Amino acid sequence: MQKRGPWRRLALSLAIACASPAAPTPAYAAGREEGPVEVESGSVSFAPFLPGIVRFDQLEWRGGIVVSSDDDRFGGYSGLVMSDDGSRLVAVSDRGWWFTADVAYEDDRLISIGNAKTARLLAPGGQVISNNHARDAEGLAFYDGNGLKGWLLVALERRERILLYNFGRYGFRARPKTIPLPRAAKQAKFNQELEAVGRFGAGTALAGTIIALSERFLDDDGNIRGWLIGGRRAGSFSVRRSADFDITDLAILPGGDVLILERRFSAVTLAGMRIRRIAHGDIKRGATVDAEILLEANQPLKSIDNMEGLAIHRSPSGELRLSIISDDNFNPLQRTLLLQFAFPPDENPADAKEE
Repeated sequence: MQKRGPWRRLALSLAIACASPAAPTPAYAAGREEGPVEVESGSVSFAPFLPGIVRFDQLEWRGGIVVSSDDDRFGGYSGLVMSDDGSRLVAVSDRGWWFTADVAYEDDRLISIGNAKTARLLAPGGQVISNNHARDAEGLAFYDGNGLKGWLLVALERRERILLYNFGRYGFRARPKTIPLPRAAKQAKFNQELEAVGRFGAGTALAGTIIALSERFLDDDGNIRGWLIGGRRAGSFSVRRSADFDITDLAILPGGDVLILERRFSAVTLAGMRIRRIAHGDIKRGATVDAEILLEANQPLKSIDNMEGLAIHRSPSGELRLSIISDDNFNPLQRTLLLQFAFPPDENPADAKEE
């Protein structure tokens, strides 16, 4: 895969900043809404100027790929989950598409994806979600502890709502149930709305509670609003914002700590990505929680793009892996990247039942 130099990456960053999330969606040929997608993937180095380096801040590199396709249904992926062993992924796009693929490894390193398929998300009535403002899927998470064999949560921005799909049973044909949102979660300004969702599993203080985070819906102190939905602990809280980063996704670790994926870009700065960790015990109604930085990366020194989806799984060797996918905004200057990291062996979170 051809490497991009600093000036190419600067152009890429400007393209990200100028990309409009409300750009018109192209027309799709009849009969092509569901089916296979031909994809190509090639390896990328996370730090092309530092060959051989594996440790980055508190995480270790476990391989990455750039994925491309000529299919106009491909791209825009903003939410991600991985099967328990990492051999399969499911993603959602901000134009209302499911995307599934098999994931291949060599020497326990991510090397490619294949057997890709796609389909439109369905509304509760069974019809395709076709309205641009109604299908902006931004977050994806497991619901019932059964992984890809169970139910999936999908968070949608612009017309804020959370949909619950029995994906394990019906796959692409699943018709969702709607989970009510707090009134305040629907009051954000355009492009600052609901962005990330998850559900705490058994064995945690917040078991059964849904956590939802906005992208950049700020409270009076300039921090990012979030909500706990369901159960006795329901209510709003905030995540302390710093360095102009916005939230793009979350994933819940064994034991209940929450990882948040953040991004930063503008017309005058190169793209940045950050992963932070929120202690489970700090997440309470009315609280403003801070978060520990696990990884921070910026262009052009690191191979990142508009990183929007975050998922976790256990590798066959027992490592807790983090997978991150980028939203290419359907922009030819941007890329769909899938990157993987792991906690170092001596820092792996305790093995506890979570999602």
